[in-house]
Amino acid sequence: HVLAVRREQAALHERFCAELNRPVDLCRVGFVEVWNFQTGKIRKDLKYQAQDNFILMDSSITALAFSRDSEMLATGSKTGKVKVWKIATGQCLRKFENAHANAVSSISFSRDSTQLLTGSTDELVRVHGMRSGKALKELRGHRSFVNCAVFSPDQHSVISGSSDGSVKVWSVKTTECLHTFKVAIAGQVGELPVLSVHVNPRNTEQVIICNRSNTISIINQQGQVVRKFTSGKRSGGDFVACTVSPRGEWIYAVGEDFILYCFSTSTGKLERTMEIHDKQVRGLCLHPHQNLLATFAEDSQLRLWKP
Repeated sequence: HVLAVRREQAALHERFCAELNRPVDLCRVGFVEVWNFQTGKIRKDLKYQAQDNFILMDSSITALAFSRDSEMLATGSKTGKVKVWKIATGQCLRKFENAHANAVSSISFSRDSTQLLTGSTDELVRVHGMRSGKALKELRGHRSFVNCAVFSPDQHSVISGSSDGSVKVWSVKTTECLHTFKVAIAGQVGELPVLSVHVNPRNTEQVIICNRSNTISIINQQGQVVRKFTSGKRSGGDFVACTVSPRGEWIYAVGEDFILYCFSTSTGKLERTMEIHDKQVRGLCLHPHQNLLATFAEDSQLRLWKP
């Protein structure tokens, strides 16, 4: 199934993503629709949707994520609230009324779904307990908006990216910042906002970083750049979002030029480009098990592609 949240009837997020990388105003009304991506229709087999009831927040939804088994959905709001829902029934399972002081910009479940990881425009990263309904850990150190945060595969670390241009690696146990990286881009000055971070599926000691530039970088634990991928444009080709295929063979990135770029991680070559929307693209993500790519944009459309 596909998830969509509404912003003046615009479908702006979906089941594939499970998270959003930037604090954009996704949903002024604050509700979520579950769609069948094969038929392109709202799922009426969900009783609450058949009765025109929807998963609802009291303010704009700015981040959302599925649990690994897809049975639960976490939503974060513009006012810093987080709620966890059961998709089958639409029931709210857990509320975090004061998850953050400002908008939730990133949200994800731990592998066993017992914890939630959130980042916010309040510059903080927090780990919340599903059982306790409380914040368990606070990771403090970024100097601007936290745009993305992910658990490492072993769940012992958290990797976060911020508008201050830095990527930080944290110990979940001690909350200590273990490493701080900044990726220098030729011809770019100042702090480039980090839009997304991804653990490299082909080498979990490496991190794939997308910042607001024309270059995506893979770095190792020492902060050394292993490989770079570029749009090749000096202007108008900065990336706004990227995602990585489940096995790590491909990086898909969208530029401010509305073009989708497909890179091979093994060769570093740009394999394909394609114009995908008529207005600014807000994000993209891959289906975890099928060869499907979803993109959503300010043209009020969510589109599915076979890469």
